[in-house]
Amino acid sequence: MDDVSSLSRARTILLAVALAVDSNIPGLRCLTAVHPLDLPLQLLLRILLTFLPESTEPNLYTSFIEEVFLGTLSPQTDITIDLAPIEDLSEGDARKRIRKLHLLQLEYPKISSGVSEGLVTQFLIHRAHRIEVETGLLPLLPQLLVPFLDHSDYLRTWLISTILPMLRLEYEYYPSGQRTLTLEVLERLDLRLGINTLLSKIDCEDHTRDSGVNTVARDMRGLIGPWIYGHTRQQRRRLDDEHLQTALSNQNKKLDTEDAAEHGIERKGFAWSFVWMWFMQQAVSNFEIVVRAIEQWDGPHDVDVGGYDTGHQVLDEDANYRLQRQYAQMALSTIYRTEEDSIQTLEGAHRMLIRVACLMDLQAPANLSIGLASTSSIEQPQVKTENISISSFLDTALLQPHNPITTPNSETLSFLSSIVLSAYTVQSLGHKISSRKATELFLLGNGEVQARELQKVLHSISTTPKRDSKDWKHIRESLIWLRSGKVEIPAEEAASYEQANGNGIFGKVAQDFLEREILKAFLAGTPTGIICVGIGQIVDLTNHHLLEYQLAVETYVEPPAPKRPLPLEQVEKVVVESAMISYDNASNGNKARGGVKKASDILRHCDALLAATHALSFYSLTLKRGTPFRPVNIRANADPVSLLGKVLDQNPRSYTKLDDLLGIGRNLVAAGQMVESKGGAVTQPSQEEVKSELRIAERRITAMAIEAALAENDFETAYSYVINRLSPPPNSPSTSGPPEREGRALQDDISWRAAYQAGCYRIKPTSKASSTAHTDLRRLEQRMELLSQALLLAPSAALSEILGVWRRCEEDLGGLLKQETEAEDRWDDKGDRKIPGRFVLETSEPMNEQRRGVARGTNEEAPMGLFDVARGAAAALSKSAFPLRGAARAVGKGQGFAAVSPGIAGGHQRVYSTTDSDSDDLAAGDGGGRVRKRDMVTNMVSGGLASGIGWVLGAPPASQGQAK
Repeated sequence: MDDVSSLSRARTILLAVALAVDSNIPGLRCLTAVHPLDLPLQLLLRILLTFLPESTEPNLYTSFIEEVFLGTLSPQTDITIDLAPIEDLSEGDARKRIRKLHLLQLEYPKISSGVSEGLVTQFLIHRAHRIEVETGLLPLLPQLLVPFLDHSDYLRTWLISTILPMLRLEYEYYPSGQRTLTLEVLERLDLRLGINTLLSKIDCEDHTRDSGVNTVARDMRGLIGPWIYGHTRQQRRRLDDEHLQTALSNQNKKLDTEDAAEHGIERKGFAWSFVWMWFMQQAVSNFEIVVRAIEQWDGPHDVDVGGYDTGHQVLDEDANYRLQRQYAQMALSTIYRTEEDSIQTLEGAHRMLIRVACLMDLQAPANLSIGLASTSSIEQPQVKTENISISSFLDTALLQPHNPITTPNSETLSFLSSIVLSAYTVQSLGHKISSRKATELFLLGNGEVQARELQKVLHSISTTPKRDSKDWKHIRESLIWLRSGKVEIPAEEAASYEQANGNGIFGKVAQDFLEREILKAFLAGTPTGIICVGIGQIVDLTNHHLLEYQLAVETYVEPPAPKRPLPLEQVEKVVVESAMISYDNASNGNKARGGVKKASDILRHCDALLAATHALSFYSLTLKRGTPFRPVNIRANADPVSLLGKVLDQNPRSYTKLDDLLGIGRNLVAAGQMVESKGGAVTQPSQEEVKSELRIAERRITAMAIEAALAENDFETAYSYVINRLSPPPNSPSTSGPPEREGRALQDDISWRAAYQAGCYRIKPTSKASSTAHTDLRRLEQRMELLSQALLLAPSAALSEILGVWRRCEEDLGGLLKQETEAEDRWDDKGDRKIPGRFVLETSEPMNEQRRGVARGTNEEAPMGLFDVARGAAAALSKSAFPLRGAARAVGKGQGFAAVSPGIAGGHQRVYSTTDSDSDDLAAGDGGGRVRKRDMVTNMVSGGLASGIGWVLGAPPASQGQAK
């Protein structure tokens, strides 16, 4: 000891450094006790901070530092100090080495904390950082700091707000084996980043289900509470007045000092506001985290400081009250903020409301299951929406003080409870809706928005599995409650209630609209329709055993007029609309299944539409871009008859089923005749209007069939349809003037065009064989007959075009007849040269001319010889083979048909002229009625045959008889 006591100050300091390097704390204690002036507290702490290894257990030197700090250090005589490190050093060398020691400063340079608590506190904080940086042994830090907590409140705050959250995050709560945070980084974080960092592992690790520990409440109590504790005590952070004012201005809060104190926006409330903002963010992405935290965490005063704050109050009474109100307001705001629409979310929101009521000493809302079962007994609160603006519902305004929908009081709690119950009721009906959406409907939605959402709810109801009458009754009561806030309405309030807005989320929807939509859901949610609606009346049920429709009838049809939810006219209209919806949604036109069957079962007056749809289902029909035909295309088409044109185009030889197509057209016309009157009832037009529409549709369909037949080269079918289906009216143009013709043409612009189109179907004349020539002549006769019918039906402006085609047909007919005559002459000449018995005529040419004159009736003298009679019989026989010879020669001599008299161009009767005796009969027949062109040709043939055979029998010629 004598050697130690005789050491100089320089040698004493160098010896203390050597002892610190060797972690010889007993020797250092002894040396300090001997030389207290040479080793003052600051120098000793700097030596320990610089040279004492960081891995040294803190409990080895904390008591020594405490004794030095308190001045209770006493010398120990039983300790021997080794002087070898300084024995060979002179005083000069010792001083030189002291100047090269470079002792560390006590204040940690990277964190300017502004500590003025004392040297020991600065040493301990700096020592803790060096231990964490050099060794990473965070569990050593509490051993270092705890002995000095009673001497420094700042040190206590630093331990609680920094060391404790760090240890819990890295070693206790989320021990992952790899550290992601350091003390230096944690201290540099501001409030927002610090809170987000400490709570970042909640999203990725959830031990609640595995271990039964509520991690969110635990982290709020053990991480966030201690972290904010440092900001509410001695303000370890450099959160000065300028920083506070900047943060407040970023949130658009311009409050004076008095308001800030009243609403808790001082430093304490400001720190917790970032926690509330974190909860608001989680409400959007993961509402379950918020629910778990609210259920198990009591608020800002519920902080776990690990027992390091014994005897100290975390929050005073006033601050605790203000922060508790903020906490409750935040919980209510998250319910408005979440957009999750699951049943679990609504149940969690309801549990949060119960929790808030408990924290704020308010009346708790009823259980959700009880409220859902007895909505008729729950009356929604009256809310003065005029005091609520759109800005109150914005996310940035939900946490503002005095917000009318989030301030924790009995009114806002009751209102939000009714919102949650309304959303839960809608969820029970099968439609997804969040509490935020329900609030928007009630506060911000107009009648149109609420009506659209109501229709979505009813659509979800109608698409759920089959329900019984009890379910439908409950559905109606629930929907009425969602509009009015109550089910049973006093009779004296019924009249005004139908016009007034209700207290529910569908309060702006009209009552009659609600009842109509409910009735539609009744009809759409059942497998078979049973309400049959006739025009102007409600027809009785057809299947009374179906309870779903029985309930609809009992609710909307059977009650007396004052108690009936809807007038019968509106009930009828709703049923018609429901049937049409089923019809439009059908994917197949067969009425034995699907939506068409449902529509058929609901309404009996739709038989025409359903029959047409069913008949069309047997044809192949594809619309634009390969879209297959669906029944809704009939109702969506302004001219459904035009669909038959596509049927004829896409189905070969479908034109032969004209009667079937006409039946479809009649049904389409009948189905399209229903109109809606101003009173909402369904009416029908007069019989005359229906007959007129039917006539037009039949002519259109016939014209379509004619066009399809011509497109498939079936002229005979087209000719038959024109002659038999498009006959002119009794008052033909031959007996009517131009005004009547024009009026009739305006009414029927289809028939003459179809006849004209068929008459224009051109057949080139051929001369291959007599049968072919005969066919060509017949086709020309048919075309001329079609053109003559077109002349009867067409307006005056179209006659010139039709006459031009007629003249071309006559030219073709003349050419064919000339070819026929030439063929006859060649046949006769060939026969004259081959006389039976091998007789040879030396002068055959004069006999031929004489025979031909007799055959034509030009020689009417005395009977001839046997050979002449034989030649006359042969000539008569040849006329049977070529019956048009007489007409052909007449045409060849320019004595044939006159094309058309000038009267046709003016719309008068048609006159024909011939050189035969038949011409008079033909003219007479045309005056008494229409004579077909082919009948004219037949008369000509029979007249020529009678002239030849008559002479043989000795009868006088027809021309002489007429002359006499």
